[in-house]
Amino acid sequence: METRRAIVMLGLFFLVAGVGFAQHNNASVQQQIIIEVKPITSINVTGDPHSFLIQDPPQGAEFAQSNDNSTTYNVLTNLDNMKIVASINDPMPKGTKLMINLKSSKWNSSGVVDISDAVAPVTAVSGVTRGIDRNQTIDYTFAANANAGEIENETRIVTLTVTD
Repeated sequence: METRRAIVMLGLFFLVAGVGFAQHNNASVQQQIIIEVKPITSINVTGDPHSFLIQDPPQGAEFAQSNDNSTTYNVLTNLDNMKIVASINDPMPKGTKLMINLKSSKWNSSGVVDISDAVAPVTAVSGVTRGIDRNQTIDYTFAANANAGEIENETRIVTLTVTD
């Protein structure tokens, strides 16, 4: 009887210990997570403007011109106090002008900007803040006066930059 009682007591001990162990079997760990968001500025264009051709003399105006508004741009930034500037790789030939107008539904367009000699960038849009401005029209105007003479297929590269 003593042996049986000892076995029952030993069984109860293991049962109580097992219940206690099961209740305290929760484990947890912690990890340190480092997060960072880098400055983001992105601008892209869709399409290319057509070739600008002037073949008619100006009728009562100083300049004859050719226009194109077939391209658009998109801007994304997570910064404030930014602007979009435009520049050109080489000045325009004598007697010609190249102007650009970046439309914007969110920020302040500078309107028509002459980039004919803009080897140093000129502001086309100001007040750029955090956000996205999509499918905004780019208007180009190429103009020539009588001083231009004949110009054979020259190319210029226009660069748009989001900067502070």
